[in-house]
Amino acid sequence: MTGMSNYASNATLNWKTGQIPMPSLPSVYLAMFTAVGTDAGTGFTEVTGGSYARVQIAGAIAAAGTWTTATPNITMGSSNPGWVVPGMTVYDVTAASAIGTVSSYSGTALTLTSNASHASSGSTDSLTFSAFPNASGTSPSSVVNGAAINFAQATANWGTVIAWGTYDASSSGNLIDWDFMGNFAWQPFTIPTASSLATVKAHGYSSNDPIVFNPEYGGTLPTTSTGVLTGYTVNYVASPSTDTFNIDTTSGPTTPIVTTASGSGNVRKITQQSIPQGVTASFAASTLTLTLA
Repeated sequence: MTGMSNYASNATLNWKTGQIPMPSLPSVYLAMFTAVGTDAGTGFTEVTGGSYARVQIAGAIAAAGTWTTATPNITMGSSNPGWVVPGMTVYDVTAASAIGTVSSYSGTALTLTSNASHASSGSTDSLTFSAFPNASGTSPSSVVNGAAINFAQATANWGTVIAWGTYDASSSGNLIDWDFMGNFAWQPFTIPTASSLATVKAHGYSSNDPIVFNPEYGGTLPTTSTGVLTGYTVNYVASPSTDTFNIDTTSGPTTPIVTTASGSGNVRKITQQSIPQGVTASFAASTLTLTLA
């Protein structure tokens, strides 16, 4: 299911039950997928070739001088490694306090958008930078990227991206979280036997909207003449009305899927993004959302 991977879920539960210290993630990288897999971190098809590389969205860098709450300027122990960008949240691990948001980081000069909200505890405090601010809210809590995240310009066709994920390494590593493109909610659906019509109350979908299904929160996906309606395979909305729609395997006017057994589960709209040669893929601020109940 979208959200935390098995690796992240197990680590979180082990920490919450006192079995291990809070897991540390010194670096986090964003990946893009053209097909999705399982929460075990297997079965995903990540973009390859054409100058594609995961983008670092969080990491730690040591400061090289003290600062007070009267200044937004901090001298760092090393030059900007390239992945620290304006809009990133800065947290002082040594002092255990958030200190602000990146305005600029040129050479070893880090400038916050306003005076530091907490003074340093020494001259070599360890700072973490993240494209995401602190989570907020309840049932679920959520966090949305506060900094834009830019990939390298594609020097070949990257295909059609449908999902993204975070890892603890620039290649291979452990999948931490993943989600489909597009900030859309899961909605419950039902389909009777020998029908092409899915019932989803007030779904708000339009013709040819790409959609995916899953039964994880209860239900069983219906069977069709060609097999079970596959979870996470992209299908398309056809002939939508207020509370119902048909399901097509391709966009455009085609023959709707007809079920041979009833089914239910969850459905959501997604965004598909083609990234051809010459395009620079970018996630603007407030476009990537992670939630946790």
